[in-house]
Amino acid sequence: MTNPQLFVHYKLKSTFFFISCILLSTTLFAQKDTINNPLSFDSLQLKLIKINHTDSLRKYENQVYTSFLGTVMIEHEGIQMTCDSAHLYLENNFVEAFNNVHITKANGTTAEAQYVKYTGNNYTAYMKDGVSIIDGNNTLHTEELTYNIKTKIGKYFQGGTLQNEETTISSDLGTYNGYNKQAYFRKNVIVSHPKYNIETEELTYNTNTKVVKFIAPATIINEENYIETKGGTYNTETGNATFTERTHIENQEQIIEANNIKYNDKIGKAFAKGNVIVVDQKNESTLYANQANYNKQTGFGDAEGDVLIIQSNGKTTIRADKTIFNKKTAYSQLNGHVIIIDTSEKSKLLAGQVQYNNHTKFMLATQHPVLISKQDEDSLYLRADTMINIIHQDISTLSYIPQKDGKKTIYVYNLLYTDSNFIERSDEDNETQRVIIANHHVKLYSDSLQAVCDSLSYSQVDSAFRLFKKPILWNQKQQASGDTIYIFTTANNKIKKIELKQNALLISQSIYEAFYDQISGGYIDAFFENNKIHKAFVNQNAQSLYFAKDDDERYSGVNISESSSIKILFEDEKIDKIVLYEKPSGVFHPIDKITDAEKKLNTFVLYTEQRPKNKQEILK
Repeated sequence: MTNPQLFVHYKLKSTFFFISCILLSTTLFAQKDTINNPLSFDSLQLKLIKINHTDSLRKYENQVYTSFLGTVMIEHEGIQMTCDSAHLYLENNFVEAFNNVHITKANGTTAEAQYVKYTGNNYTAYMKDGVSIIDGNNTLHTEELTYNIKTKIGKYFQGGTLQNEETTISSDLGTYNGYNKQAYFRKNVIVSHPKYNIETEELTYNTNTKVVKFIAPATIINEENYIETKGGTYNTETGNATFTERTHIENQEQIIEANNIKYNDKIGKAFAKGNVIVVDQKNESTLYANQANYNKQTGFGDAEGDVLIIQSNGKTTIRADKTIFNKKTAYSQLNGHVIIIDTSEKSKLLAGQVQYNNHTKFMLATQHPVLISKQDEDSLYLRADTMINIIHQDISTLSYIPQKDGKKTIYVYNLLYTDSNFIERSDEDNETQRVIIANHHVKLYSDSLQAVCDSLSYSQVDSAFRLFKKPILWNQKQQASGDTIYIFTTANNKIKKIELKQNALLISQSIYEAFYDQISGGYIDAFFENNKIHKAFVNQNAQSLYFAKDDDERYSGVNISESSSIKILFEDEKIDKIVLYEKPSGVFHPIDKITDAEKKLNTFVLYTEQRPKNKQEILK
């Protein structure tokens, strides 16, 4: 009787024809004849797995598979597989391959594992233990993989690593598509490259285009930058990145945050949009805007849309519609509704355009600039066509260009656009006291002082305003004029002294609108206490006209005096006493006999219409 477990063993030295007959007999039960190849297709016209070579085989009566031992060679639709042993399940058209399994395709793709279960009907291989897929420059390593050899899609669930040239990606879960070169990674994803590292929970990577797509929050660290993003793409080949979710980029020089960022880490070019924050760590400033551009190679950048810049630990706040800047020359330009608040100086600058250089500390404000300086309970408002803020030691570097209308334009190119050799100014230097220069249509207003002139300068060195070209000054009920006016102030910005130079005239209104005390001369020096005049000295062709009072404080007449110089004392801003020096002369006219001509000196002129009325007049 035949043994129910018939064992058949043929050595390789047996004729290959006999092995083929055995294989043929096992396939005839499951196949129908076809004209082209009656032994290659099943009833559904699916190509069957073939064993091309084996050292030996075993067939068990009660088993649905045939075992092949030794050097086993398997073929299926262009797929070649070798292994140490295999089980062929002919009816189900799949094979199990054991030990040193090696798979190759005609296109050059290879795979290795210690165990492979390959199903011919769907071309799917389940691979386990030491799995490697080599597809051109891409190598996938894992311990367990489901891989469709025809679609070249592999999936692993127990951890894996994809090696693409210099890039290595590892994760707990992953999918690799060999046709479109797209790979998907999830859980504990780490991307390693000599020039950068990425950590995230989910991303895709195209091994052909070298583009990483971030699906979950990710951290990117390269040679210069630390990046945190919640979504976007990064081309590891070109350095181009497009971050579509809130992203944080940080390096030694600056920090950038925005809702959307386009960035190239190789050339240092970036475009940020949506709630943009840029921190300049070197210059201790922070910029906020709706969008911003920056090119590290050229140093140029710009920002626009509700621009806010906070400098020097919050001491200076800047607002504008748009700003452009060059970090190499430290040049910045602010445009549209510019507001600069300096808390240390208690000042605010308003303008349509402001240009500034951080090295030279030079500032040029144009388009209706207004400077507001806080003075205790009062504020001083200054406006002009052009304003300059310059360090005292740089005044000598300014040059002037004559204009057709006779005015002069200040040439400031070197102070705005410095070269790389310039040594940045320190606020602690002895000669860094500031000078403000205002040109053309100058108006000055505070509750205690108003003035107009063509040009003005203010120096921190001596706390003095200098007014040029038809300057006129008003203080309470007084008017002062001359070819040039100097106003010296105290530390708390109160008037200390006023110098009227050439064609000086000082007018004080009495309680009657038509009566004005007047002082005229070549020069007048007036001294103040608590912003009120208390004495004055007049030199060169000194003249005075004041209305005298009787014991009942009623006007009795007008005194008109002349001398080389005069000393005047005031009481409640009215002339109280006059002292004449060197050949004095004078005349008194009774109040009931004075004429209109006798009420005024020859130099008397009122400029009431030119006097700024309020701060709104300055701000408009």
